Amino acid sequence: MSSLDAIKSSFNLTKDQFQAIVNGFKQEYEQGLNTAEAKGLATMIPSYVTRLPTGQEKGTFLALDIGGSTLRVCAVELLGQGQVKVNEVKRSIPMTDPLRTGEIEPFFDWMVDTVDLLLKEYHLDTTTSSLSMGVSWSFPIDQTSVSDGKILRMGKGFDLKGIEGQDLKTLFMEAFQRKNVKVKVTALINDTVGVLVAHAYNDPKARIGFIYGTGTNAAYPEKVSKMVKLNKDHSLYQDDAEMLVNTEIDIFGSDAYLPLNRFDRLLDANHNQPEFQLYEKMMSGAYLGELVRLAALELVKEKYLFDGHIPLEFKDMYSFESSQLSDLESRSADALEVRLQHFASMFTFDTPIHYQPTEKDLTTMTELCRSVATRGAKLAGAALASLIEQQYDLFQDPKEPIVIGINGSTFELYPQMPDRILTSLSDWFGPEITDRIRLEVARDGAGIGGALIAMLYAHDEEDDDL
Repeated sequence: MSSLDAIKSSFNLTKDQFQAIVNGFKQEYEQGLNTAEAKGLATMIPSYVTRLPTGQEKGTFLALDIGGSTLRVCAVELLGQGQVKVNEVKRSIPMTDPLRTGEIEPFFDWMVDTVDLLLKEYHLDTTTSSLSMGVSWSFPIDQTSVSDGKILRMGKGFDLKGIEGQDLKTLFMEAFQRKNVKVKVTALINDTVGVLVAHAYNDPKARIGFIYGTGTNAAYPEKVSKMVKLNKDHSLYQDDAEMLVNTEIDIFGSDAYLPLNRFDRLLDANHNQPEFQLYEKMMSGAYLGELVRLAALELVKEKYLFDGHIPLEFKDMYSFESSQLSDLESRSADALEVRLQHFASMFTFDTPIHYQPTEKDLTTMTELCRSVATRGAKLAGAALASLIEQQYDLFQDPKEPIVIGINGSTFELYPQMPDRILTSLSDWFGPEITDRIRLEVARDGAGIGGALIAMLYAHDEEDDDL
C-alpha cells in the first residue's frame, strides 16, 4: 500500500464506524434531554418554540443578529406562498471598539440606533403599532421562555460591565424607550432553530434544520414530555406538544465512538481548545483544509508529493482553506492542461529550483481533497441519520417526505457535498427511506428565521402587555 493509499484509508468511514456515530449521537440526545439545566456547555437546549409557520403568513417583522464582529438588522416582509423580501443593515464592531468593554447602555443604544437606521432607510411605518423583532444573540444565555433569558458571560472580546445576569429583552426594551423607537422583542432565537423555522415557511413539512458551514449544528422538534430541562413547565404544554431543540451537535463526540485518525489528533493537539468539538473538527468547513494540509505535508516529507518541496501555502496552520478543496475537485471535467495550469497557480515554492507541479501532484492533491471531503459528508450524514431516527413518527407514513433544510457554505458551495451526504444516507437506510429524504438549501436562520419566530410569538407579547 502506497503512502497515499494509507492516508486515504485513514479517512475512510466504514459502515460499523458510521453506526457507532449514529448510536453515539442518539445516546447524547438522551443524555442532554435528561440533564436538568441548560447552562455552561449544554446540549439539547429548549428553544421554547412550539409553533412552525404555514407559509401563508404575511406582514413585516424584524430580526437582529449580533455575533463576534458584526451586527445585522433585517426587515423581513412575509409575502405568503413561502415568499419573503429582505432588507438589511450591517455594522461592524472591531475588536478594539470600546463598545465591547464599556457600559451596557451605550452598547444597546448602538444596536437600537442601527434598528432605527433600518426603519428610516426602508420607510417602515411604526406610527400605529410597534414592530416585532427576533434577536439572535450569539452568546451564552439562560433562556426561560421564547422571549426571556438572562445573559451569561459573553466572550468573543466582549466584557460589558455588569451585564451577566441581566434580562436581555429588558435591556433592549429600555434602550428602545430611551431612543423612542417603536420596536419590541418577541423572541430570542438560536440561528439553527431559525434555519428550521425559515425552511418551514418555504416547506411546512421541514423536520430538521442543519447548519453545515464553517461550523455545524442542528435543530429538530422533540416531545416536550422528554425534556427534563423544562422541569415544572411541562404542565404549560399539551401532552403531545413538541418543541424545537437546539442540539449543539458541534460539541458532540468523544474518543469512545469517533474514529479519529492521526491527522485529526494532530489538528486537535495544536488547537487552542484541544479535546473540544472533536466531531466538528473532523468535518466542518473550518477544518477540512487543515486536515488536507497536514496529510499533504506527510506526503511531501516522503517525497511522494511536490518532490519533497514544501509550498509556502502549507507553512502556516489553516493556510490551505476548504474552498480550495472544492475548487480542485470541481475542475475534474476541465482539460488536463487547464487543470494543471490552475493547480500550479495555487502554490509557490521557496527553493533555489523553481519547482513546477506535475500531473502526479495534481492527482495526489485531488484524491486527498476527495477523501477528506467525502468523510466530512459521511459524518454529516451520520448526524442526519441520527436526527431522523430520533423522530419515530417520520417512519410512520411511507409516502411522507422527510424534509431537511440545510444552511451553510460547506453544503451550499461545495458542489459534491449534497450528493455525498445523500449517498451516505442511502447506504444507511436503503432506497425506500432515502427516496423520501429531501436535502434542501435553507434560508438565513438568524435573519428570516428570527423574523418568523418574532411573528409567531408577536401576539403572545401583546397579551402580556394587556
